[in-house]
Amino acid sequence: MTVAEPIDDVLACVRRRVAESVRRSARGDFRELSCRAMSTGVRILFHVRQPALADDFQHLAVEWIASFEATYSRFFGGSLVGRINSEAGGDWIELDDEAEKLFSACDRMHAISKGAFDPAALPLLRLWDWKADPPRVPRDAQVSAALELCGWQKVLRRPGAIRLPFAGMGIDLGGIGKEYAVDRLVELARARGIHDVMVDIGHDLRVSGTSPGTDAWYIGLEEPGEPGRCWTGIRVTDHAVATSGDYFRSFERNGRRYGHILDPRTGEPVNNGCEAVTVIAPNCTLAGVLSTAAYVLGPNEGIALIHEHGGVEACVTTTSARHQTRRFSAHVPH
Repeated sequence: MTVAEPIDDVLACVRRRVAESVRRSARGDFRELSCRAMSTGVRILFHVRQPALADDFQHLAVEWIASFEATYSRFFGGSLVGRINSEAGGDWIELDDEAEKLFSACDRMHAISKGAFDPAALPLLRLWDWKADPPRVPRDAQVSAALELCGWQKVLRRPGAIRLPFAGMGIDLGGIGKEYAVDRLVELARARGIHDVMVDIGHDLRVSGTSPGTDAWYIGLEEPGEPGRCWTGIRVTDHAVATSGDYFRSFERNGRRYGHILDPRTGEPVNNGCEAVTVIAPNCTLAGVLSTAAYVLGPNEGIALIHEHGGVEACVTTTSARHQTRRFSAHVPH
């Protein structure tokens, strides 16, 4: 078995990059910490009266974020995920308690989403390269071959270890990693007695308590394709909000639009009329996975999936309508 310990060079590089991007501000007891990590923006707002506690939490949060990226990004060969992928078809990789929790969450979310969320779909992500210039559309035979190597159900797991049984398989945690990190950072804040906090990573967020001077946290929901313009706002306390959509990352080829969200069941980009799905749930991991799953499934199946989970509400925006769960409007201030 291969022991998965972080490579110091990777962690040092990520720690330095994240630290250089950190910005802090304070308005009385209301603090804001921002940085860039995991290829996106990170923003933490919190209320605390003790300056020493505020400084301690901010230092801890930045260190945790850097360590998380260095461990779970597939883009570093020396990361845990990088080594799991490089060992595909080979040996078991040992997991620590944090990794065990994250991959157990993958187990649950794959089942909950009915396979619409697949953290072992890396062969498809490698095939559909939206950064290529010009973007390329793979052949059907290539998609079929990649699908043979996908599927979280093929990943072998045992207590404290993981293994990809076939060469060419690969894990990408882009659909769960940032959301899991949001939840963990909220937990870290609460463990230190900070109960009024919002953690936002890439616009997927979770709040605890209330925003100072108000009775909740108020979140604006962007109109798909119109950055900066909100179509509504929602009021939340002790919940998470996540949105999935492909209106920022897509390309056209021969008159057809290709978005960046793949249906792991077909190997093709989603093309069902969805523009965005926003989910309100008790935690960000669940909100993020259900928003992606509902986007993949489409408005009817997506709303039906959301209705299977108590305490979860959603709005699915398509090219022609907005489909809402029964109590989504209860979160919209009147």
